[in-house]
Amino acid sequence: MSTTLENPPVPPYPIARQNFPLPFSQLQTQMAATTPPPSPCACTQGAALTVQQGATLSTKLTLTVTDSSQTPPVTTPVDVTGNTFQFTAKVDPTYADTDPTTVKVDWQETSTPTQGITWLVVPAATTQAMQTIAYVMQIWMISASGVVTPLVQGTLTVTQSISARAAGPIVNPI
Repeated sequence: MSTTLENPPVPPYPIARQNFPLPFSQLQTQMAATTPPPSPCACTQGAALTVQQGATLSTKLTLTVTDSSQTPPVTTPVDVTGNTFQFTAKVDPTYADTDPTTVKVDWQETSTPTQGITWLVVPAATTQAMQTIAYVMQIWMISASGVVTPLVQGTLTVTQSISARAAGPIVNPI
């Protein structure tokens, strides 16, 4: 099975930075680790995603199976009907899933499951509460019968806007 992860579309305008402190500053010093521990993941795809703090991350995942025994090889979409997907992003991979800095998004595909297409969507409210650092992230697929398949592992970097100018005109009520 192969996984294709597409980069999210660039938003039509940058999201302005909010002027309040970030809630998870106590763990930033632990990001200086020299080498991450080896991962048991047998993921078929690595990814480096980026989202601006306060913006919605929307990324398309396409799942296919290629039969190489045929000439030419035949690629077929994976029917993900009834499957659950789990996205987890952590400041440090050793932190528990219950850590307050851990971001979790679970979903089931309802629009295009027979085409092997699903969308990871991390809402703007979630990214607004995230630190502006690189998180380690992973996406799993869990079949209706309980078979767990790692799909993607990599990083999710949360950036901040470099200017509030693009937030739109400021209207002062008179």
